[in-house]
Amino acid sequence: MEERDLKNGANLIVLDDKGRILVVREKTRLERWLLPGGEVERGESPRHAAQSETEEETGIVTDEAEFALVGIFVQRPKGVVFLYETGKFKGEIFVSPENMEASEARFMSFEEIFEIGEEGFRTAYLRMILRWRRCRLGIDPTPYEGRLSDKVEFPKHLDGGSFRDAVLVV
Repeated sequence: MEERDLKNGANLIVLDDKGRILVVREKTRLERWLLPGGEVERGESPRHAAQSETEEETGIVTDEAEFALVGIFVQRPKGVVFLYETGKFKGEIFVSPENMEASEARFMSFEEIFEIGEEGFRTAYLRMILRWRRCRLGIDPTPYEGRLSDKVEFPKHLDGGSFRDAVLVV
C-alpha cells in the first residue's frame, strides 16, 4: 500500500470581539467546515502560510507577528500542523466565487461548532479547536505538542456547563 505524503500545514484560530472562531466551508463534495489554513510551501514559514491562506480563503487580513503558537500536531505518516491564534484582524469576510478552496466563511461560537460536530466539521479540526480551548483554560501546556490523531477530552463544566453531557470527546 502506498503511503500518502502528508506535508506540513498551518492553521489559524481568528477570534472576533465576541470570542467566536473564524471557520471556512471547504469547496468539496462534503462541504465540511475547517479552520483557515493550508500547506506550508517550501521556503515559507508556518506563520506566513497561516496568514496568507487565511487571507486567501476569507478576505480577513492578519499580521503573523501577532500570532500566538497554540500547538504543534504530528500527523501520520509524516508532517506536522502548526496551530496559531490571533484576536487581531482587519477587513470583512469575503469569499470570492472564484475561490478554489472555500465556498463560505463565518465566525462561529465554540458551542455552535460542537453542536454541529462531526456531521459538519472534519475531526482533525474539532480536535485542534478542543486542544486550543484546553490550552486557553490552562488544562494543557501552551504550546501543546502531540499527535493530531489523539482523541481529546474536554470537561464541559469548565466552560460554564453550557453543554448537556459531562465530557466532550473528539
